[in-house]
Amino acid sequence: IGCLVILTERKQWTFQRMLTMPVSPGQIVAGKMLARFIMGMIQYGVAFGFGLILGVYFGDSPLALLLIMVSFTLCSTAFALLLATFVKTEMQAGSLLNLVVLILAPLGGAWWPLEIVPQWMQTVGHLSPVAWAMEGFRSVIFHGGGVESVMPQVLVLLAITAVVFVISVRRFKYE
Repeated sequence: IGCLVILTERKQWTFQRMLTMPVSPGQIVAGKMLARFIMGMIQYGVAFGFGLILGVYFGDSPLALLLIMVSFTLCSTAFALLLATFVKTEMQAGSLLNLVVLILAPLGGAWWPLEIVPQWMQTVGHLSPVAWAMEGFRSVIFHGGGVESVMPQVLVLLAITAVVFVISVRRFKYE
């Protein structure tokens, strides 16, 4: 978890020692977040690769799926950085992460399709980035959509990422 890595390195003074290197603090944080992004993409690769081995049909547009995976992973990574600006201990990070995931996942339709809930709940559900990712995956996998069908979801996820990342960078304390 990206947040826990930053907290652990602060606790062990690794982060503070890295700040003495000839790179900007922003580059250090970006490197940490890049590692978390790569881990997220590897997780998608394993899950979808295993699905392909089992014969799961993922639609006809691998590029559309990849766009959703990348944009959602970027969004998740930005949220991990934001979380790191609010917590002081690993226990706080784990608890807050569990709380956030247990709220955003069902709210966004990861546990059941948003189509089965009332309209007001569908609207509220789209406050969660999970809803946008699930919509994109459903579009490709179940409705035969391509890149053009997932662009609204990708753009919303990237917009959320940008806003959360800017807030995170402004809140982040490098000392």
